[in-house]
Amino acid sequence: MLTLELLEELVAFQKYGTLSSAAEHLMVTQPTITRGMKKIEEQLGVQLFDRSVRNRIRLNETGILAATEAAKLLQSYQNFENKVRNHALQKNKIIVSSVLPGPLMLLELLEAQLNCDFQFETNLITAGEVISLLDDFSTHLIFTDQEIETSDIESMYLGVEKLSVALDNFNPLAQHSSVNFKQLANLTFLADKNIGPWRDILESNIPDATFLYQEKFEAVNKLSQYSNFSFFFSKLSCNSEVMLDRFSTNSRTLVKIDDPNNSVEIFGTYHKSKRKLIQPILKKLIQNWPNN
Repeated sequence: MLTLELLEELVAFQKYGTLSSAAEHLMVTQPTITRGMKKIEEQLGVQLFDRSVRNRIRLNETGILAATEAAKLLQSYQNFENKVRNHALQKNKIIVSSVLPGPLMLLELLEAQLNCDFQFETNLITAGEVISLLDDFSTHLIFTDQEIETSDIESMYLGVEKLSVALDNFNPLAQHSSVNFKQLANLTFLADKNIGPWRDILESNIPDATFLYQEKFEAVNKLSQYSNFSFFFSKLSCNSEVMLDRFSTNSRTLVKIDDPNNSVEIFGTYHKSKRKLIQPILKKLIQNWPNN
């Protein structure tokens, strides 16, 4: 029986013209496409490709017809799927968790554009919880700092998060266009307790620093307004509602951190059965991912 995946491969081959280009578009290997083309011919019992030129195949007339009809079937299936999914989204929330706060804040900003009803789990999870939470469908999308690939779970790379620092205007470092972690030695920082892998990165790379960790974002916001302590932020988080209060005074200068350790790769991780639901959300995030 022909599967949707095989039809997608045939349509991609017609559109892009080569096995390698079709494979790149579908994010699979070229041998996968080659096997798929042979399987389609076996399933239909007809020849769809002209293989007269060495190391190159192209669709014959029957193949062009098959690819055209396959595209129609895929569009019909997509219309069916969209109607069912959109109906479900009117009643069901997409539950989103994360191992670090930045991508949650970016997704919240884009929520209106996505026309989805999200439920954001603000208590961060650990890397060890990711697979079990997705396997039992306790959550539908988890932002992770590593790629996860199992028989049921997969990840899509979203981008990199880097931190900047808000320094007291009278700190000499505030005159710099950028600083590295070692230059921040001996300073005191306000910080949210739940910052995931960033906590180890900061504590490991800034010598003799003091971190005043707070349980709630609001506490850091309030303390930042009535003190001159420095704090960290990223372009993923700086425009979120919970962060804006920290920038409400003019008492600090925003300085970029230029350091080889100042980087966390971020992935959107989900159960493969939710691929059609989650991938459009992740692609929207990629389109709006800020440059560091």
